[in-house]
Amino acid sequence: MSYIERIKEIEKAEGLSREELAMKCGMKYTRLRNVIGGQAEVRASDLAVIASAFPEYEVWLFTGKEYPNEGQISPITKITLGELGTQRKAE
Repeated sequence: MSYIERIKEIEKAEGLSREELAMKCGMKYTRLRNVIGGQAEVRASDLAVIASAFPEYEVWLFTGKEYPNEGQISPITKITLGELGTQRKAE
């Protein structure tokens, strides 16, 4: 999974529009749009500001790896854990 795909996963899992994601991260919307659209290269600084807004995704965002025991997960894991929690409550 590429950095761009990971950024899109965060956007989707958090239920944010691209503009909302940019605001939450303190990024210019045009920069984020250009990165995701492939018109600009992803910089380490882009990933750093996203990771600072979503610290639980930091390791996954940079490496694609998860360490749930250390609180480092992916958005997919967060969604799955939320769904499991909902199922447990229904029982």
